[in-house]
Amino acid sequence: MTRHIWEKDLETFEHLRQLGFTKKIYNLRKETIERIFGTAKAFHGLRYTNQRGREKFHSKLTLIFGCLNMKKLTKS
Repeated sequence: MTRHIWEKDLETFEHLRQLGFTKKIYNLRKETIERIFGTAKAFHGLRYTNQRGREKFHSKLTLIFGCLNMKKLTKS
């Protein structure tokens, strides 16, 4: 049986993720980061794009996440 070349590193990171202090941080991630991407996908058209080119899509992302950050600031 052969293992992937990064398997040892993946096991190390998984062990670190299960420790007490990193587990708290990892649990906060789903409340903050993942929620923003889910909102962007569901309500702001991030699932698909009609933009062509890297610069145009980057401009669209900048506007979307800028608006989401302003929305987040007004709620807190």
